[in-house]
Amino acid sequence: MKFFEALSGNTPLIRIDYRLDGRPGAVYAKLESFNLSGSIKDRVAARVIARAEAAGTLVPGQPIVEVTSGNTGIAFAALGALTGHPVHIFMPERMSRERRQLLEMYGAQLHLVSDAEGGFEGALALARDAAAQMNAFQPLQFDNEENVLAHYHTTGAELLAALPGVKAFAAGVGTGGTLMGVARRLKPQGAFIAALEPDSAPLLSGGRVTGPHKIEGIGDDFIPSIVGRSLIDTVLRVNDDDAVLMAARLAKELGLGVGISSGANLLGAIELTRRGFGPAATVFADDNKKYLTTALASPAPAREGFVSPQVELVGWQRVDAPRLPSGTL
Repeated sequence: MKFFEALSGNTPLIRIDYRLDGRPGAVYAKLESFNLSGSIKDRVAARVIARAEAAGTLVPGQPIVEVTSGNTGIAFAALGALTGHPVHIFMPERMSRERRQLLEMYGAQLHLVSDAEGGFEGALALARDAAAQMNAFQPLQFDNEENVLAHYHTTGAELLAALPGVKAFAAGVGTGGTLMGVARRLKPQGAFIAALEPDSAPLLSGGRVTGPHKIEGIGDDFIPSIVGRSLIDTVLRVNDDDAVLMAARLAKELGLGVGISSGANLLGAIELTRRGFGPAATVFADDNKKYLTTALASPAPAREGFVSPQVELVGWQRVDAPRLPSGTL
């Protein structure tokens, strides 16, 4: 467990320089693919398992059952392999092939749930029944306060230590753990907090899902219980293809291979800066290797109203940051 914690958190912070409307700007991003299994969700898995084992609610050899759009499942599968817990993952079948393959490579038992079976909410019900039958531990990431605390004690604390003057934070809402944990850390410093959601799944701003979307990891068909609206100052909608295009450009123009949600997050941070809330920060939750068979491999052409074609990406540099002690235990 200590080895896993040592390779989770304290991820690099970079400053991305750009030009928009003829004006220079900069936003900051945490590169979360540097975590052991490749995403920000390692922070959550490490804390949840450590706390559950310490409390006796997760005993040696006990199975772990979780519902995920991919990254959380991969993190629990990796940590389950290390700690001797069989892992069962329930996931909507519309998620990328690479996510499925990674889960199986870490030894997880994968249960795919079709839209006809209820999609994400159907997966939650099926996982609950399966956990009861096998006497399994459920992390329940959408409802677990430890999800929020993982980011309060690590992601948010790291951002504040490296960037004491941060004035805004933007992130997409999947479980809501990242946004809520960082918001709790930064709000007392007066930071402005923006939640991002796909414009075809405006649950926070519109209370509805109008269709499928391409930004895996956010917009999961319902609003998780751990999302506290009082911590959110505004909700920004991001076009799927605009986010895909920005993520693709980050790889091709700056050498930053990131996932689709990172493209959305960058657009959100840039919008906050445009509104005068900078310096703004965000997270690049994972890299582009889970998206080789998705829209990221062949982005749609830019359309009228897209923001990404208006942004000139100039370059990036790493920000010196102190290394903080593990906040998972």
